[in-house]
Amino acid sequence: MTVVLKETPIMAQYGKIKAQYPDCLVFFRLGDFYELFDEDAKIASKVLQIVLTARHKNSSTPVPMCGVPAHASDTYIAKLVKAGYKVAVCEQLEDEESKDVKGPIHRDVVRVITPGTLTEDTLLDAKENNFLISLVRCDVAKSSVYVLAYVDISTGDFFIQSHPLAELEEALYALNPKEILISEPLWKNDSIPFLLKSWKHAVTILPESRFEIEGCEHRLSMFFQVESTQGLGSFSKAEICAAGVVVDYVVLTQKRQTLKLNRPKHHRQDHWVRLDAFTRKNLEIFETFSGPNQHTLARMMDRTVTAFGARLLTHRLQHPTQDLEILNKRLDSVAYFLQHDENRAGIQALLKNIPDLERIVTRLVNARGHPKEWLSLRQGLGVLPHLECFLESCPQEILPLIPHLTYYNDFYETLCCAFQEEGGGDGWIKPQYSRELEALHHIHQNAAQILEALQRRYIEITGINSLKIKYNRIIGHYIEIPPHSISKMPFEFTLKQTLTTGARYTTGELCDVAAQLETAAQKAQILEEEIIQNFSKSLSQIHENLKQACEFLGILDVSVALAELAHQHHYTRPHLDHSTVFQVEGARHPVIEWVFFHQNQKKFIANHCELTQEQPLWMMTGPNMAGKSTFLRQNALIAFMAHVGSFVPAKFAKIGCVDRIFTRVGANDDLARGQSTFMVEMLETACILNQATKRSFVILDEVGRGTSTRDGLALAWACVEYMVKHLKCRTLFSTHYHELAALSYLPELRFFTFKITEWNEQIIFFHEITEGISDQSYGVHVARLAGIPEAIISRAQDLLQQFPEQKLFLRNQS
Repeated sequence: MTVVLKETPIMAQYGKIKAQYPDCLVFFRLGDFYELFDEDAKIASKVLQIVLTARHKNSSTPVPMCGVPAHASDTYIAKLVKAGYKVAVCEQLEDEESKDVKGPIHRDVVRVITPGTLTEDTLLDAKENNFLISLVRCDVAKSSVYVLAYVDISTGDFFIQSHPLAELEEALYALNPKEILISEPLWKNDSIPFLLKSWKHAVTILPESRFEIEGCEHRLSMFFQVESTQGLGSFSKAEICAAGVVVDYVVLTQKRQTLKLNRPKHHRQDHWVRLDAFTRKNLEIFETFSGPNQHTLARMMDRTVTAFGARLLTHRLQHPTQDLEILNKRLDSVAYFLQHDENRAGIQALLKNIPDLERIVTRLVNARGHPKEWLSLRQGLGVLPHLECFLESCPQEILPLIPHLTYYNDFYETLCCAFQEEGGGDGWIKPQYSRELEALHHIHQNAAQILEALQRRYIEITGINSLKIKYNRIIGHYIEIPPHSISKMPFEFTLKQTLTTGARYTTGELCDVAAQLETAAQKAQILEEEIIQNFSKSLSQIHENLKQACEFLGILDVSVALAELAHQHHYTRPHLDHSTVFQVEGARHPVIEWVFFHQNQKKFIANHCELTQEQPLWMMTGPNMAGKSTFLRQNALIAFMAHVGSFVPAKFAKIGCVDRIFTRVGANDDLARGQSTFMVEMLETACILNQATKRSFVILDEVGRGTSTRDGLALAWACVEYMVKHLKCRTLFSTHYHELAALSYLPELRFFTFKITEWNEQIIFFHEITEGISDQSYGVHVARLAGIPEAIISRAQDLLQQFPEQKLFLRNQS
């Protein structure tokens, strides 16, 4: 972006700084405002909906500009970052009084704010991690592995994982990165931009030199202060490169401020239940088909009351597990709190008073926090001991939390002794905490009394009752009188300023008192900053312990929240094992039932489902309004919730652990890719047929409907045969092709439909399954319910009587 340098010194200074950050919107500090110029101003005024004006607007070369108040800048920066822009914050690093050379005040960029490097609560989503990811390709033999190093600088979490190209998109959906760092050569790879299309606004392309192994090793060693990267653990060269790029980018964007990050760890992936992008969208786990929405599984399940608890629940929803030991520990915790109503209520009442300790502690350790966050930390630590009485016989998963509940008592007591209840004019630290600080406050208080006494004496001397001793930041303390009283002022009062509203004077005595007052205030502020810095050092020593405490508090919060969910909606504990059974009785769709509950609608109709090793596939027939898609999704969601470690919406559930959940439900054109509805449908189906195993759980809805009846029926027929003969995985398969009843010779297959009755030329849907095959589609009846004009309905019914019944004979595959 070209910046035209103007002749004024300030604009020349701005031009030099902007040239260093061409990909950022520069927030240029001028007094109490941040100003933006040229193209930056045009972009910001549009995104922020603020007035676009111009500097030197009457000249031949006006400079577009807009500005925001510095005290409210976080709100504006948050909007710009959310819109995908990076912001370079340029501060004044001296004031007019301290600068000793002619020209503009020294300014420089103190921080670059990008979507992946946020730490402030005002810029972050409290319920999810804010991951910055670097992506590196590693060629092994004839294949390639892609390494992801990802960090959340607001919590310090730092992990590494690796995936083949086929699994990369799935891994990224699970992590939901806010910014992705990638090298120029890798970005030019044909498959990568296509694969990252969902995150195209989050991609930051870096020079290949930033990914060189020697530089990455050096940066990691320097950042974590180790002799060699071997001291960090066993990592491949590609993993070192990925981690080094992340650390380098954090250092570059944070400028002079050093952040504390955890040492990188491998993130275990072998026990995860995998869900591809199609399935995550189809099950509406985090967003509905129309985008972010309140009616998602995540929104329905979230009863957490802490930020770190909400993030843990999000993580579990992003990474369901098939590890039985982990799942049973989680379910034990939910069962315990479901049985102990009083404990559940008491714990939630206490947890509500704990702020986001994980991010607060990280900010304070990194000298990023506001002094008021020490009060929040104190509040949170004060709650911990009160939890102990509710956890006397807690489950195994919660036991590690117990020692943390009283571990921080001494630090809490020190915070209570040191910090004011609310920071104000007297600062954040109690004067009595430090003798030196108390003495300085005493001087300040006495000086204030002297000023009041001095004002009364000057009124007596001059006879001017409206005389006031005032202060402003530019000229300090002064005596102010109205214009008509100037003639009354004695000669020992020295004139400082004459204004239309009056005159300002000073005296030698006032200067002495003012100097004493200002010196004491400055020293008190410096001493207070030193005390807070010492607290930061003390906090650094227990930082790791506090992070562990937050981890266990998150587990407690999620366990209690899931117990509350189970209590409210009468969920049951799923019995999990290593079989290939899926058996549920009295099962309901969790989100629809929740919506009905809050809207006081009719009770959701429960159904059963039983998929076994001998009969792993159920075929569902019947009209659209009957509830086939709802039935398919509800069973997939029940399987998913069980692998999160939640109770499930059923009276009974026995579920053999699954390795993957696949869905093919509905289809939409993807015109950007040049793909029709049918092509999207076939791609999703192909993914299932090529990747499913006998331990997978699959739902397939209307395979073949996007093409001709003949082709669609043939494809659906062949898919069913292949699934029961080769894949043998648990499958719910819905169809409109009644001809598939001919597959009843397959012993692995059972047919189900929905109870429907006709009454007074109307159809009534019971939404209850029954074994058998629907012999009608009821399409015309559904069209009437949709509001199709009656003339068309009548004509369609006449045509149905005239059309010969078309039969399609297909040879059963032996």
